[in-house]
Amino acid sequence: MRDWIYPTLVFVIFLYAMAFVLFYTYKGASGYGGGKSRGGTTTVENFQSEMNKKLQ
Repeated sequence: MRDWIYPTLVFVIFLYAMAFVLFYTYKGASGYGGGKSRGGTTTVENFQSEMNKKLQ
């Protein structure tokens, strides 16, 4: 019985870690537009106003 408990627990932890990585990878990609620019050139003022919106 001890022969399969440790590998099973390690495999379950591995699957949990992979699910965590995939979830946050796709969440980040959709949250930031997948790295695509949506509006052309960004100015310092536009960037600052967007950062202020995110922080509030």
